[in-house]
Amino acid sequence: MNISAATGRHIDRLVPALETALEGWETRVSTGRLNAWLTGLVAATPPPVRGGRQPKILFATQAGVRPPHFVLFASGFLEAAYRRFVERRLREEFGFDGSPVQVSVRVRAKRERSGRRPAARSGHRR
Repeated sequence: MNISAATGRHIDRLVPALETALEGWETRVSTGRLNAWLTGLVAATPPPVRGGRQPKILFATQAGVRPPHFVLFASGFLEAAYRRFVERRLREEFGFDGSPVQVSVRVRAKRERSGRRPAARSGHRR
């Protein structure tokens, strides 16, 4: 927002903008609501393919407020441009205008598969 103390231009917009930013600063979004929104977002605009594989966003949660911090759990790396896209849409959808929103991604570790199952123990001790 552009304001001028010398001329008084747009000074009347400053207080409403600060109130909006403070409301967003303390907003908490439930995990269920966040994941329902994220499912629709990913269906409409999926993450770009990287290295021949398309990462899947498994779920998201809000890790903190002041500032709002969201963690996306994914099956692969999400590019910075897609993370910025998600951040911008979070601002628009949940009213985080004027607040810094942090979006981080945790990549799910690949599970190791072994051909053998561990032997079952008997309940009897000697």
